[in-house]
Amino acid sequence: MHSILPTLLVLLAGTVLSAEPKLYVANALTNEGLFTDGIEGPACDEQGNIFCVKFGGEHTLGKTTPDGCAELFLDLPAGSKANGIRFGPDGLMYVADYTGHNILRINPETKETEVFAHEAEMSQPNDLAITIEGHLYASDPNWGEGTGRVWRIDRQGKVTCVVEGMGTTNGIDVSPDGETLYVNESDQRKVWAFTIGSEGELMDKRLIKEFPAQGMDGMRVDVKGNLYITRHGKGTVVKLSPQGEVMQEIKLPGSKPSNLCFGGKDGRTVYVTEMEHGQIVQFRVDQPGLEWKRMQERVALNKERKPLRFYRQAAVQEVCAWPNLTLSRDGSILAVLHNQPGHGTMEGDIECWASTNGLRWEKRSTITQHAPNTIRMNHAAGLAGNGDLVVLCSGWTNEKQAERPKQAEFRDAILGNWVLRSKDGGLSWDKQESFPKAEAGWTEYIPFGDICQGADGALHVSCYQGEYLDAAISSKTKGYRSWHFRSDDDGWTWKAVSLIGPRHNETTLFHLGGKSWLAAARVDAMDMFRSDDDGLTWTSLPRATERNEINGHLMRMKDGQLMLTYGVRIPGRYGVCAKFSDDEGRTWSGAVRIAHSYVWDCGYPSSVQLANGQIVTAYYSKDTPEYSGYQMGVAVWEATTRLTAENNK
Repeated sequence: MHSILPTLLVLLAGTVLSAEPKLYVANALTNEGLFTDGIEGPACDEQGNIFCVKFGGEHTLGKTTPDGCAELFLDLPAGSKANGIRFGPDGLMYVADYTGHNILRINPETKETEVFAHEAEMSQPNDLAITIEGHLYASDPNWGEGTGRVWRIDRQGKVTCVVEGMGTTNGIDVSPDGETLYVNESDQRKVWAFTIGSEGELMDKRLIKEFPAQGMDGMRVDVKGNLYITRHGKGTVVKLSPQGEVMQEIKLPGSKPSNLCFGGKDGRTVYVTEMEHGQIVQFRVDQPGLEWKRMQERVALNKERKPLRFYRQAAVQEVCAWPNLTLSRDGSILAVLHNQPGHGTMEGDIECWASTNGLRWEKRSTITQHAPNTIRMNHAAGLAGNGDLVVLCSGWTNEKQAERPKQAEFRDAILGNWVLRSKDGGLSWDKQESFPKAEAGWTEYIPFGDICQGADGALHVSCYQGEYLDAAISSKTKGYRSWHFRSDDDGWTWKAVSLIGPRHNETTLFHLGGKSWLAAARVDAMDMFRSDDDGLTWTSLPRATERNEINGHLMRMKDGQLMLTYGVRIPGRYGVCAKFSDDEGRTWSGAVRIAHSYVWDCGYPSSVQLANGQIVTAYYSKDTPEYSGYQMGVAVWEATTRLTAENNK
């Protein structure tokens, strides 16, 4: 018995291991002839179904289950013939209609089909790529002339030619970081890479691979950025590194592969449309496809908790904002925001806007009047004991400093704080330059978050600063620390009380009551600190957020819970979320989704709760479903369920 048992275990283990198909070995998924010899454009949905064009006819889309059962999905509009298919961040299907010169948009649930974009100047279009923001790129070959172009279609359906004068453009996809577009030329057998500019333009064209024979067709990338390219006429799929090195070549049961996609339960099954036999072929790979990963992220995002009732808008457009909301004593909402569409690289100021309900906003004033060649942008705000609105504001100068060489634009030095005060709800302002100066080797103090009143009437705020690498050479810093400041004259003068976060930057304060305070401090996540001696000393609490969930704001709800709103800069989850605590910040509930962003450049939320119980959350983003461009976004919503760390498990 002792000699047989190990042998049985080895045999059983070998049986289990052999159940996993070998990598890069292809076999047929569907029977031959279910599709015409024009089969193309595969794309997988959330359930793993594979959609391809030309199921038993020229004007159709077919749907194939992961176990190979194929059926007609829909007949296309009269005159339309399809090629490339992509699923967008909105869950809709985008289809290249090469005879109608259209991009069709199809609701996969209702099968409702509409023309999303039309361009008569297109030769086709042929294949599609899609960015994480939902913008499309379409290859457009002219087979008769051996030339090609690339078009960009934004989320509103605007079509722009971004590349001309190429060969027969065909396979096309975007790198995982969204910074590179790959395009291959079928007849010329070349694979090109372009850098994607900030407005979607293509530049820095460079050749990464040229094959000596046989053409190319569809192309997709995996999560590592490797390219899988169908070799039409050779009967293979080649795997290239982002630098163009051949890593694998997979032989297929058919000589005319046309396109491919990633799917399966783990995203590591590649489905290939093969024209010679009119079927779908499959093989396993080592990494999931990028498009599959993005779809899983979208599924997870859709499962996040959301308010039952909410309204979102781009309330102030073309501003980077970083807003701070203050609820005035008359019930109006005052928003202090930065008024330029960028991260401090141009002259600018902070402004005051107002609203009674969070839905309609009007500008009341420009708070600061910046000196020439400077920018005023970083700020903290809150009510003084007498009801005045108090604002602290720093910024950057573009003037060369005597102690070091000229730096990058508007990065020569951080400006000292101005203390600003309005007695009329933000219509007019008084200014003092009385804030403490920094010690040698450190930048000036940068304000952040709310100005809060303590139990004894004193005002409290947090500022942070950076330690110079070498102040004689550069304004760059090697680390940060955040401070607790106090004012005993209702906000006119300030003094440093204590260090809150020894390696933290943007920190927001909240008064828990009595001598107790809570601080949410940014590092790579939101670290929590508590003081029970009016800010003289601080102790750390468990972290409230994950990595890259940053720039928080604290508020107490009318039901007694604390609410932390914060920006999310995790790929696939960009936007703003909220968590709740019923134990004064020691533990937090799961996330509630407040706003979406297409890009990482987002967050910095600030919230108030109105008398009717509605919550108004302001934030910034460079690109949202509501507006493409920098904006102060606003969500008006209701927390209809009491959320705690315990009931979220």
